[in-house]
Amino acid sequence: MGDRVTLNYSILDGESDLTIGYCRKIVGLNGKIYEEEDHLYHKIECKQFVFCDEFKEYVVKKKESMNRLVYICIVDTDKNPIGRYPFFIFDKTYYHKIGFPEEFMDIDFYGSLDHEFANDKEIEIWNKWRISPPVQINEWASLDLSERRVWLKVVKNYYLTKFSTNYKLNKQSDSETNDKDHFVLDGTNVTDYPSFFCAMGEAINGPGGYYGSDINSMADCLFGGFGSPGPFFTLTWKNYDVAKKHLDKSAWRKQVNYIRRLDNKLLYKPEFAFEEWVDTPLIEALVELLEEKGVTIVFD
Repeated sequence: MGDRVTLNYSILDGESDLTIGYCRKIVGLNGKIYEEEDHLYHKIECKQFVFCDEFKEYVVKKKESMNRLVYICIVDTDKNPIGRYPFFIFDKTYYHKIGFPEEFMDIDFYGSLDHEFANDKEIEIWNKWRISPPVQINEWASLDLSERRVWLKVVKNYYLTKFSTNYKLNKQSDSETNDKDHFVLDGTNVTDYPSFFCAMGEAINGPGGYYGSDINSMADCLFGGFGSPGPFFTLTWKNYDVAKKHLDKSAWRKQVNYIRRLDNKLLYKPEFAFEEWVDTPLIEALVELLEEKGVTIVFD
């Protein structure tokens, strides 16, 4: 498999953890909603898809349809998942009855992407990370606001995929065993909401590192196990004045409005935004959270 086709994606079965198959290209991760009569759905087009033998044997034994939760995975050059997007397939095709195609072919799956989408910029970043994740900090600094949001999504997805699949790990990762108690945040490029979390992740876990992608998830990281020994550490914040100037009320408001726009792509709308804007500058909220949890901040 793969001698004739470069395999950039895999589809993982959420129930059995078996790889359903691989394909060269995926179309439809952007969250476009289709409507047929009163039925709404997302469509995932798998270009040059091939089923894996182990999954074919599993389906024949279980006599199951394709109606299931799967994960559409970005894979590296060794076909290991480095990022994934949950997708629930609505189709009830019984391949054990009609037979599995033996050759590479284009297949469409209909269902729901849940809450994760990927635009062209995100795929562009993944294509670089397939070969190698970042090797130096601030590789995101030249990106604009929308692109920094995408970069942060990749950072989060990469970490969560690595954590959930235990990818290439025979022991705990460095981010789980790090016992440092002093970190340095390079605030040179912290000029908007996502850039703070890009910089904070790299301060704790190095290039491309994750330490939360929003205020709520950073609060979770501060309990420990994400590269820091709990919240009781010292953070030297270099060029703090840059963030103080830019992370105002409007920076927070822009982020909440962005999340609400994303929610409009969901087939099933959430009841509330993930985070409500409050009447305080974003920089004050970030500093207050860090210090409240026990972080000692040295403003440089």
